[in-house]
Amino acid sequence: MKMRVLTATGKGKMLSIGNIIASKYSCGIDKIPPAYSCEREKLVVVVASLKSALPNDFVLFCKDLSKERAQNVAFVVDGTEANFKKVADMITAAGANVIDDVLYIKGGLPFGFLKNVPDSDKAAVDAWIEKIVSSVFQSK
Repeated sequence: MKMRVLTATGKGKMLSIGNIIASKYSCGIDKIPPAYSCEREKLVVVVASLKSALPNDFVLFCKDLSKERAQNVAFVVDGTEANFKKVADMITAAGANVIDDVLYIKGGLPFGFLKNVPDSDKAAVDAWIEKIVSSVFQSK
C-alpha cells in the first residue's frame, strides 16, 4: 500500500490523529514539508490546522503536489472550509486528486503536549479512513 500521512499542525490532538492513521496502516508519517518528498503515493493523508494564515512552506508543498507525487490527497482538518478550499484548489491545480470527503475535527488547544483524542473522535477517524482507503485502493 503506497500511502503516507503528513501533518501541518502543532496541536497534540491533531498529531495524535495522524499517528493513529499511520499506525493503523503501517505507513510513514512526517510533517510538512516532509523530509523525503512524496513520489508516486497512491494516497497522502494530510492532517492540518487551517484556522489562520497558511504558512509559506505549507503553501509551497501544496502547489507542488502533482499527480506524479500523489494520486489522491485526503484531509483531516481543524479549521475553516474556506481555508480548506484554498488548499484544495492549490493541490488540484498542481494535478493531484483531492478527495471530497473531508473529516473536520476540533483540534483543541494549540499545545503539542495535549494529545488526548476522545473515543468519539477516534471512532470518527477510524470510520472515515477505512472508507477513504477502501475507495482509493479498491477502485481500478
